[in-house]
Amino acid sequence: MNPETKLTEHFTLKEMVASQNHPDIYNVPAPAHIENLRRVCQWLEDLRRLYNERYGTPGKDEPLRVSSGYRSYKLNNKVGGARDSNHLLGSAADIVCRDCAQAVQYATLLMEVSVDRGPWDEIIIEKKFNRFWLHFAVRPQMLPNRCKVTVIEKR
Repeated sequence: MNPETKLTEHFTLKEMVASQNHPDIYNVPAPAHIENLRRVCQWLEDLRRLYNERYGTPGKDEPLRVSSGYRSYKLNNKVGGARDSNHLLGSAADIVCRDCAQAVQYATLLMEVSVDRGPWDEIIIEKKFNRFWLHFAVRPQMLPNRCKVTVIEKR
């Protein structure tokens, strides 16, 4: 596995498997998980493009920052992830948001992207202390996508 592999134009495998808080934990996805990550990144490319068209500064392409993509079982347990987390399949990404408004903008744009791409599984706007992020998941074709939206404040 080459971590520099580009999954899409703006997202690398390294970015989608990195763990800043637990770099010591083995977190290497299987080929099927890499394909799932690629599918998620295609949605993220659409989100990035639309966000910059609608809300960005002209002439400046603002990137999306992913804080979590694929997680091994060990990493998922360490970070307190759900036992059936989409991260375990490489089917989810957590996107860092400046504030609640940006999280809502991202969520709205992803729902708009679904008009062309089809159903997604979950969009969760999450807040812990003063940090916001958006969890986005689109499952592999063999699993049903629920189109579920949730807002969570963690303490």
